[in-house]
Amino acid sequence: MKTFPLLVLAVLFAAAHPASAQIKFTAKDWAKLQTYDVRTLSKGFEKHVGEIVAVKFNFRGKDIHHMKPNWYEGSLWQPDPNGKKGFSDVRINVAKKDLEAFKAITTNSTSTEEMTLYGKVSHDLNPNYYFVNIIGGKTATDSSGNVTVTW
Repeated sequence: MKTFPLLVLAVLFAAAHPASAQIKFTAKDWAKLQTYDVRTLSKGFEKHVGEIVAVKFNFRGKDIHHMKPNWYEGSLWQPDPNGKKGFSDVRINVAKKDLEAFKAITTNSTSTEEMTLYGKVSHDLNPNYYFVNIIGGKTATDSSGNVTVTW
């Protein structure tokens, strides 16, 4: 079944993320990683729930909300002539331990630098919204092709 390996990966991610400062992926699983820009992901979030993704963006939103004891909500933005006020955004959650690294990302809406963060697309049923649980932005590949994601 095609989604089985992604489900296993998602379960491993959920189990490892709270206790770990880095997430490791096998070369085989990393090869399945999909990359989306904010414009594309924001229009089809529901199609990607459970996927580990790379999100391309230009700046983060200024607002950060303390959602749960160990999680904060923020957003990633990208210019989009067809978006609201010329931008598109996606909601993200970032772990408390990674908050300072997230805050170090620019909030300058005129930034032309394209950055990438990695995470898992999720859906919270209670308030019914989609978001990406961010796991980091730096990658290191070992000699076997396995990848470690950190902040």
